[in-house]
Amino acid sequence: MTDEERQLLENTARSLLRVIERQKDAFAGMEAALLEIYRAQFTTDHRKHETLARLKLTLKVMEAEGRGTNFLGEFIRKLEPWKP
Repeated sequence: MTDEERQLLENTARSLLRVIERQKDAFAGMEAALLEIYRAQFTTDHRKHETLARLKLTLKVMEAEGRGTNFLGEFIRKLEPWKP
């Protein structure tokens, strides 16, 4: 590998790491906002159970379709302990 190739590879790797960090930051902000929006819906136990049931149904559909469900599963776990 030439110095030029090595430099190109290093620059590409650094750029990729910056993109990943920006995505992680954006993801954390979006998750926080979504959690607050959903928590605002939990004005009663009944509303909470309805909302969680819809989210769990969506999760099951996504699982059946083989789509990524890590975010939604974790999101539901974070919402479940919250009390109206």
